[in-house]
Amino acid sequence: MAEAIKLEMAEGTIDTVAEERKNVIRLKKPYSFEGVKYQEIDLSGLDKLTIQDAIDVQRKLFGERETASVVLCETTTAFAREIAAKATGMPIEFFKLAPRGLSKRIAATIQNHISVDQAMKNSVMKLKVPYQFKGMTYEEINLSGVADLNSLHESEVENRLAREGFIITDNGTNYLYACCIASMATGQPEDFFTCLPLAELVTLRTAVNDTSFFE
Repeated sequence: MAEAIKLEMAEGTIDTVAEERKNVIRLKKPYSFEGVKYQEIDLSGLDKLTIQDAIDVQRKLFGERETASVVLCETTTAFAREIAAKATGMPIEFFKLAPRGLSKRIAATIQNHISVDQAMKNSVMKLKVPYQFKGMTYEEINLSGVADLNSLHESEVENRLAREGFIITDNGTNYLYACCIASMATGQPEDFFTCLPLAELVTLRTAVNDTSFFE
């Protein structure tokens, strides 16, 4: 598990110049937490997270009545904190107490990580990187079967979400919903989608809610 990088402070200030690394936030002013100063926040662990991690965070925030997370959960500060904690292995308090400017940089890094790179074409979702599942490698997912689902499928998924503790106001914003619908449409097991990299989160959710399926 990647960790936020500690800056050990002796007499004077040690200020090394680090090369730019993906999902690593370099700080101009060290951030102090529990007596330790941090000069960079290493979020490279985002690459190891899956959509299941986002589902767990969404459920947790709903349970904690984080009202802002009910709509577009991934755009909230609370979501960014929880994902950052999972990516770094740092306690959630590390991110709760982070200065506002740093919190915004963390949130922006996470949102960039899960942003949609390209639109779906002909009901096919292109994956950002090849995905391995049970000995097979996938570069795309054909979601054309979404158009063939009916209201009974919709009710089944709604009941599934309720059993998982979700109080749903808008199915289209729920991550588990996206995985369930995709599973029904493709015949792939649910964990095929929950185990997708976190980077595919918004792409998958957007894909299963594509209005072209309902024309």
